[in-house]
Amino acid sequence: MDLEEILINEDKMTYKCFDELKRLLREDENFRNLIIKGINENKVMGFPSELWDKIKSQNIRGIPSFETIFKEGINIGGCTKVSEQLSYSFPYCYLCGGILPILIGTKNCPKGEHSWISYERKVIDTTLMLIINEDYSKELGYKENFRYDPSINSFYLTTKEFTNDHNLRRG
Repeated sequence: MDLEEILINEDKMTYKCFDELKRLLREDENFRNLIIKGINENKVMGFPSELWDKIKSQNIRGIPSFETIFKEGINIGGCTKVSEQLSYSFPYCYLCGGILPILIGTKNCPKGEHSWISYERKVIDTTLMLIINEDYSKELGYKENFRYDPSINSFYLTTKEFTNDHNLRRG
């Protein structure tokens, strides 16, 4: 089973955002086996085209596009900010944080600190570029320490409105 072909959209194979996922699939047999099991049980998947469309449609300040973050691999080690930015694409979600032991010692993650999105009982992980059923995420080692409802924050809501305003799209 070629996991990269299953988990990564063909037109995005060269994106650096997948570097951490590829490394773990290569170097961590237990992780690889859990991903295979999760795929077979429909509990793990890569980012689908619809999610990439949401990424492409976001307005973002300071860079040409949100997709650039993924093309350049800036998502790796930037899970908190990238998860928050991606969360603007969902009608309602939670921002979560905790520990993911397989990331211990990686970029910006000396003790395994990690952030992700919870949406419709799924973990959306912008470092591993995976969508995982919340129940199955525990088998992968996710330990949630906090869950934040960003919809209670007026600054978040204003930024979300800007991010999704189709009248501001670049030509």
